Amino acid sequence: MVGTGLNGEIISGISLTLFGIMLVVFGLVNPIAALLIPADIMIISIGVAVILVGIYTNRKKPLIRP
Repeated sequence: MVGTGLNGEIISGISLTLFGIMLVVFGLVNPIAALLIPADIMIISIGVAVILVGIYTNRKKPLIRP
């Protein structure tokens, strides 16, 4: 059971990703906010990167020691 559990990096990455997705959906509805879709995609990619760092940290330092 190596790497079980959630850490703060995974939770913050999920919230960043969801926030970016909501901004993209808002950009599809509003033509003014559509100008910011490249920045929204950058927010999503940062969120995914933070999730990957959290997964790496979980595997490197598991909560349950073998």
